[in-house]
Amino acid sequence: MRYLDYLKRFTYTPNEFYDYLKLLEDAASGDVDLVILPAMTGTPATGPALEPTVSEANDDYVATVTMQIMNKAKTKVMEWFNGTLEVDIIPSSSLGTIVVNDDETPSDTTVTKNMTFENGVCEFTVTLGGTWAENDTIKVTVDDSDVGIMGYTVEKNDHFLVKVKANPPAG
Repeated sequence: MRYLDYLKRFTYTPNEFYDYLKLLEDAASGDVDLVILPAMTGTPATGPALEPTVSEANDDYVATVTMQIMNKAKTKVMEWFNGTLEVDIIPSSSLGTIVVNDDETPSDTTVTKNMTFENGVCEFTVTLGGTWAENDTIKVTVDDSDVGIMGYTVEKNDHFLVKVKANPPAG
């Protein structure tokens, strides 16, 4: 029996407190991971999470991204984590641009931001601008300098967020 489960039996402290402490204890032993949503598609998950058409991409398409710090089984959000991680949003378009969180000028190159997590969750938007073409992409990389959490890496490279697909044939 875990020590925290043992203590839980003999106190009037709410059970949620001990559950919170157990998540911290698990993370201290390396049970920590990062999940980026929307998730990549396919088996194995190597396909783009979102596939707007050329018309949609060129109509100020907005992709909402949620990142969660979770246990490795991906069953619990680590709500104790309130911090920042460096995120790179990487477009591959010759004429398309991106704006992250509507707070900067459009960029046609990688946008690097320190994203803030609150209660283990961070949400941001990527707005497409300019002119996007079929097969243009956006990828997300998190913590590529291996800063990690509690000494454990949570690095995610090239999360395939967007791939622009052709417009359907007129018919």
